[in-house]
Amino acid sequence: MTVPEAEIVIAVHTADRPIRRAVESVLAAAPGRVGAVVVCHNMDPGPVREQLAGLPEPVRLLELADGIPSPAGPFNYGLGRARAGFVGIMGSDDTLEPGAVSAWLDAAHATGAAAVIAPVRYRGGPRILTPRARVFRGLLVDPLRDRLAYRTAPLGLIRHDAVSRLGLRLSQGLRTGEDLEFGLRLWFSGEKIAYPAHAPAYLVGQDADERVTSAVLPLGSQFQDVMSLVSGSWFPALPAAQREAIAVKLLRGHVISAAVRRGAQFGWGAEDRQAISAVVRSLTAAAPGAPHLLGAPDEYLLRVLRDAVSGEDIAAEVRRRAAAGALQRTFTRRWLANFRREAPLRTNLNSLVFTAACRLHRFLPAGRSAAAVEGSSAAPASDRTDGRQPR
Repeated sequence: MTVPEAEIVIAVHTADRPIRRAVESVLAAAPGRVGAVVVCHNMDPGPVREQLAGLPEPVRLLELADGIPSPAGPFNYGLGRARAGFVGIMGSDDTLEPGAVSAWLDAAHATGAAAVIAPVRYRGGPRILTPRARVFRGLLVDPLRDRLAYRTAPLGLIRHDAVSRLGLRLSQGLRTGEDLEFGLRLWFSGEKIAYPAHAPAYLVGQDADERVTSAVLPLGSQFQDVMSLVSGSWFPALPAAQREAIAVKLLRGHVISAAVRRGAQFGWGAEDRQAISAVVRSLTAAAPGAPHLLGAPDEYLLRVLRDAVSGEDIAAEVRRRAAAGALQRTFTRRWLANFRREAPLRTNLNSLVFTAACRLHRFLPAGRSAAAVEGSSAAPASDRTDGRQPR
């Protein structure tokens, strides 16, 4: 069998997943250039084999029985057995737009990038505005200037040799966030990273009756990924600016969102209060300035979560945060902090500009490539120092 340029690893855990739809979308994303590696995880592969019957040669079916209810195992297993020069991972509920992998491969070849970040949207829905990258740039992105911490899910393509060279593995045994450290280590590795923002996208599906990443877990379980990252050897060794950028994203996107999602009616028992207090204290110890870059209502809520004196205190602050207007949540408590890259004022403005650019892009001549829209594929060196259900 001829080895394709790229292989996408798809983990499937139950026989009712629409795996044929996922695989067909992969093959249509780069006809003749891409294959699929389907890993049946802790299940009988027979029904999956039947679903895939009749598909062309670049589809391989693997089996993994490790007894661990985490997608990390099958993804690591599939990546380890991939043969192509470029690899990627994909959920069995998800699909790719036609031509997506071809566009990503072209971006990698044009820039020499070790990884290509996929544009992501919900199937039949809106674009997911992460990473919050600069609009007027080349194809190559910078981990700080383009806020890559906001895309921790490593969706797209990665050079296979970079996975080995950087020691990238999804974290075993976690119910959620298994890709957190994998993605961050890749974006902040110093390797070239490309982001063709207007290329065909990775489409997030919503078919599963219960996606683990959408479930409300005990906070001790939900924050295992963050606590593992902070207590490990890699994150504490990063330069202060990189630690702060990552900490702001985690405080805003993981901690604050976890509290807001549970709401004022949540029980806020002792174990959950202890878990959320511990993660706030760990992140702010690693990056003391990070809370100052949150919107004022978020910083107030973060202080209450850090102290976690009582469930009533947390519930009252969650209500106050919910009552705050969009303008209040846009501004930090300290005036000068509003001009920092990670402040909500700048990230919100960037999102508005990007949305306008996307609308303009629809009116460009059909033959123009994504690279032409985004600028020269040969970005200057200063443009490049460098975040599954996208977080």
